[in-house]
Order: sequence, then structure tokens, then C-alpha cells
Amino acid sequence: MEGMLKAALPLAACALALAGAAPLRAEPAVVGLARSYLGPESTLEGINTIHFIGTLDRVDPARPADPSAHATLDMVFEKPLRQHLEIRGARGTRTTVLDGYDAWDLMRPAADPNRVRLNFLPPAEIKTLRANTWENLYFFKAPAWGAEEDKGPATVDGIECERVDFIHDTATTYARYFDRDTGRLVLTVRGGETLRQVGEIVVDGIRFPKSVVSTGKGPTGQEVVSTVSFQSITLNEPVSPALFAAPSYTVATPAPAAPAK
Repeated sequence: MEGMLKAALPLAACALALAGAAPLRAEPAVVGLARSYLGPESTLEGINTIHFIGTLDRVDPARPADPSAHATLDMVFEKPLRQHLEIRGARGTRTTVLDGYDAWDLMRPAADPNRVRLNFLPPAEIKTLRANTWENLYFFKAPAWGAEEDKGPATVDGIECERVDFIHDTATTYARYFDRDTGRLVLTVRGGETLRQVGEIVVDGIRFPKSVVSTGKGPTGQEVVSTVSFQSITLNEPVSPALFAAPSYTVATPAPAAPAK
């Protein structure tokens, strides 16, 4: 649900680095409460795919007239670790895909849709995508390759919360603040970015946010606010494997010149 806004060649070395087994620890009590707040455990465990359709709006004081400040998004997550994100804006379409340990993105400018740029993503970006995908599919479970740590009580917006850190690697930690009475997620902090859920959509008995508001610092140091709003959320929709297949582009070979007469 959060941090939604990146494949790559098979990376054996990266796979070894990412797949370390997490030590077994007791789950903080507030995490079980948080999962119960979202919906029945059997339903959460039975979710294999999530399909979000919505919009992305960005407010950057340094770029008030940016035509790409508004876009539509279509995002699919599939267990165990697949993600397909398509963002369409005034400047073009960006498609980002994760398939396990492989990831890539593809840029298609609106001015020239035939001029496609394909980027294979490096290990650091793959790690970020894997963390984002895990956080969307596994509903506050400790990362299989990381850990969760109960950091104790904290007060957020006047609410008595419990902070739990979901640690994916040294560069990626989701610090989540849960209402100690209800388990509701009040705030998420990821690096220098804060994320707040606004409103609610209930799908098959599971609570999802209507919007996610992300606040962070732009390149100029000014506050940038990005809001993802969902129009529809579909669970366990059949997904074609082709959605996550690496694109293949063939450069046409010019026909030989006709012999001079």
C-alpha cells in the first residue's frame, strides 16, 4: 500500500546477498493487533494478488508548473515477489517490473511512443523494489530476509502508539507506528519520507487506505508532497505471467542497397 513509487539480468550474487534467513523472534503483540484491524487472518493469508488502479499527484514548490505533476497508475502485486507498475502522465508512460530477483523499467515518451528506453535495474534498486513488494503483500509480517524490532511506545498526533521497525537491509527500514489500542497504522517513516494513510476502502473484508500521502524533501530542500489515491482495488485477480516477462526489442537491420545499374 505504501511507498509505491522500480529488471535486470539474473543476479546470482545479488540473490545470495538478499536471501539470508531472518532469525526467529517473537512477533510484537501490536503487529498481531494490526493484522486483526485490517481483517480476518485467513483472508489476509489467502491474498495472492492485489491490483490497484488510481492516480498520483505531486506538489513540488520548486516546480509548480510541472506537467507531470498528475498521472494515473495501474499497479499489480503477486506473491511471492512480483510487481508491475505503470504510471501514465503528460510526458509519457513509465513501466516498472519486478520478477523475483530481476527488475527493469521501460520509458515511452508521449511525444514519440516508438522511442522506447529500457533500463535493467541494479541490485540496490532491486532490493528497494523487493522491500516495497513485500510490504504490500504480506501485511506487517517480518521480511523473510530481514527482521522486525519493537522499539517501544511513542506518541504520534496525540495517539499512544507502538513503534515497530520492519528491517529489510541496512538501507531500507519501514518504521511503523501503530495505535496501541486498535492496531491502526498511524504513521510510517522510511528514510527521510513520512507516509500517512487517509480514508478507507474495504475489499472482501480487508481494510485498505483510500489515499496514501507521502512527504519528503526535494532536491532544493523544499517539502514535496505526493498523494496516491485509489479508485479500485481487486484481490486475487488472475494475472498472466506475461505481465512480468522481460520485454524484448529487436533492432531492424536495414535492407541492402540495390546494386547500381
